[in-house]
Amino acid sequence: MKNQKQFIFFKCLLCFFAVAVASSQNIQKTSLNGQWAFKIDPYSEGETSGWSDENLDTSSWVSMEVPGNWDLVNEYAEYAGDAWYSRTFKLDKQSDVQQVRLLFQSVYNDSKVWVNGQFVGENHFGFLPFHFDISKHIKYGQENRLTVLVNNVFKRGAMWNWGGIRRPVWLEITPLTRLEYQHIDAVPNLEKGDANIALEIICSNSSSISKNIILNIKIKRENKIVAEGLVQTTIPPNTVQHKINWSYNLSKPQVALWHYDFPNLYESIITLSDDNGNTHTISDRFGIRKLEIDGIKLLLNGESIRPVGFNMVPEDRFTGNTLPFERIKEDVDLMKSLGVNMARLSHVSLPKEYLDYLDEKGIMIFEEVGLWGKDAWVDPEHPMPKAWLQRIVEEKYNHPSVVGWSVGNEIGKVSDNPKVKEYVKGAIEMAKDLNPNRLAVYASHTAQKFKNDAVIYADIAMINMYGGWGTGADRTLEYHKKPIFVSEFGNTLNSEDPNLGSIPIEKMMNSMRNKNYVLGASLWTFNDYRSAYHGTSGWKTPPSQNRAWGVVTSFRERKRAFYDLQKEFAPIKSLTISEVDKNNGKATVTIQPRNKLDIPANVLREFSVRWRVMDTDFNALDMGLKKVKLINPGDEDFTIPINWTNKRTVNGLKVEFLDPQGYTVLEAIKYFAVPNKPTIKFSNTSNKAVRILFDKLKGASEYMLTYYKGDSIYYSEKTINDFIEIQDENIKQGEPWTYQLIALNNAGESKPSEAITLMMDEDELPPVIWGTKRTVNGIFIAYTVSPYNYLYEVEYGSQSGIYDKNLATKVKGVLNIPNIKKEEPLFFRMRTIKQWGFASEWTQEFKVDY
Repeated sequence: MKNQKQFIFFKCLLCFFAVAVASSQNIQKTSLNGQWAFKIDPYSEGETSGWSDENLDTSSWVSMEVPGNWDLVNEYAEYAGDAWYSRTFKLDKQSDVQQVRLLFQSVYNDSKVWVNGQFVGENHFGFLPFHFDISKHIKYGQENRLTVLVNNVFKRGAMWNWGGIRRPVWLEITPLTRLEYQHIDAVPNLEKGDANIALEIICSNSSSISKNIILNIKIKRENKIVAEGLVQTTIPPNTVQHKINWSYNLSKPQVALWHYDFPNLYESIITLSDDNGNTHTISDRFGIRKLEIDGIKLLLNGESIRPVGFNMVPEDRFTGNTLPFERIKEDVDLMKSLGVNMARLSHVSLPKEYLDYLDEKGIMIFEEVGLWGKDAWVDPEHPMPKAWLQRIVEEKYNHPSVVGWSVGNEIGKVSDNPKVKEYVKGAIEMAKDLNPNRLAVYASHTAQKFKNDAVIYADIAMINMYGGWGTGADRTLEYHKKPIFVSEFGNTLNSEDPNLGSIPIEKMMNSMRNKNYVLGASLWTFNDYRSAYHGTSGWKTPPSQNRAWGVVTSFRERKRAFYDLQKEFAPIKSLTISEVDKNNGKATVTIQPRNKLDIPANVLREFSVRWRVMDTDFNALDMGLKKVKLINPGDEDFTIPINWTNKRTVNGLKVEFLDPQGYTVLEAIKYFAVPNKPTIKFSNTSNKAVRILFDKLKGASEYMLTYYKGDSIYYSEKTINDFIEIQDENIKQGEPWTYQLIALNNAGESKPSEAITLMMDEDELPPVIWGTKRTVNGIFIAYTVSPYNYLYEVEYGSQSGIYDKNLATKVKGVLNIPNIKKEEPLFFRMRTIKQWGFASEWTQEFKVDY
């Protein structure tokens, strides 16, 4: 009888759900991105002057793109303080039982919001999303005014405090009874092979009456349902959070573990249906994985790993920290090609799209409460870090890429933060209470110095080191008896010039390798970033404001350090080509695995070797792909014979080691022919230097100049750039010298270019143009900056050689040329006015295509 009643009840639930779905209302999402009215408020007069009023006249304000940073506009490139955004929108009422939410994905940093002159709320966490219920403030069928006051004075560390409504904004219309979020714990049983999926579902009811609801739950993998269920409950009136728990045990055949090489994802889809036929659906992806500390080992799904990674500052000089998906994708893809699998990654919280892509591609990270250095918030009684931690855990709970929570960075110095131990202890306890299945840590730069460091409360010792890397790790173990992940390591700034951007990566890595208690290491940093941080010798930000820690520049040009680091971070120790018989299309590839206590040192499954030949123009042509056997750290070297057939002339052989997702994590190239003869494109001269510019060639790895006068013959240093500067005391002003360019690869030197004769004169060199980028409303130009420059001039137009417009600016490093039509190319050249008023030569003409 009991079973019969349960069957009838379940059948009724199905019927109710079917009716509810049949009469469901559509959920409306309205973007508020685009052009907003904008005005800076340096004296903070806006609030008292009525700038939040419903009938505000913004006709004298300028236009500003949302999402965006005002720092990307020349006139506000260094502005810090209050700034106002305003726009109007119109909504038609669809129902008396609808809720209208205003959602901001991120506003940096402090913000207040008004709708139709009514204050609706404020936010003080510039990297986190927030929302307000504005249902009571909407005038349906009429224009509604939305006004936002933004202040970007708050900053932490050496990062630039990019100001503005930096991420998307939208309106969301849902029923009064809705889903708020779900938290998913997916824990595998590694012995049995099954996994438990536990959902904590949070609903709300903003109506004045109780609501009977049904939750329809579906768990999918690769778009196939692997689990489902129905839950019925009643939500009391005016309830902000109504908690519902549901769990399911996936059998072994249904379990596909998430791993950085195999980032298998599931999706939990929940549809809420109320007794009025309204529905609301949310979905979140998740992964089944287990990361744990076993003594001094770090285990992922029961297997020891020794990972590597980067820290990175999520920004560039062309898009600021708005993080369009193209920036997210390029950076993550580049990091995957550098073998990255675990890092603290960023001091600041990353948006959902970023974490989604990390989930898809497999990089494990620690999300961090952004306390840094001497910080008044390092106090167990201060409410802000607690709220920050609460919000990042709530928002990012389901991402398998997030393996731990960090409660601060470099805050351990007691003379700066007297209550640091109490703060770290309480914050880590809070993190473990909010999410027991993840690690809780803080990034310390003092654990290697003090025996009573707050790292004693953390699950592992995350340490930052800039020198003494090996001895620092030794002392940390001695003092705290904890396994170590080096959350930051570095030496000094390198250079924003890709050719000069080298770091002693092999020396640093070797000092930390072969220590069983050093689990892995994460370099500071992946990219250069904008900064006004002064620093001491070796740490000073250059005048361009491009803080040069990265292996790529602020414009994502690869430095020499990029290629050196790829070798040190590669999952194998070496990849070499030998026994080449190019006439018969044969060669041997030798793979040397990592040692057991190397960094990195991981089990490699389903990796591949791909080989390509290069034709006479050095274009790579696919010739073969072969899966590699399972590789364990400590395995012996092994060889793979490869062959190819190509009737045309072969100028080179390229072999790539591919991870299971197809990223090239190490490569070897053997050229059979020298590069083609290069061409000098342009030159500039001054009283101290000569600059030669050229286009790069396929098949060339580096370039150098030979220059001579009479019997005196000299050679420049080699470069990976597209220009070479010669500063040689042997060259006197007014003397004619001859210059020829040579391209190089590992087969030798090309024929020299056609010769040009130049004389140093009284002129000054113009800036070097690092790159350009076309955006929706303009074009950005990146260039070198000297402390002796007063300002920069750009002449430009839509036809070659015809410059009908001019821009003069003091903006450092990157300027923006606005209002360039999408369908028109841009031709420009640039020069600088020196601090004593003398103008440099002009650069060559550059073209930016549409």
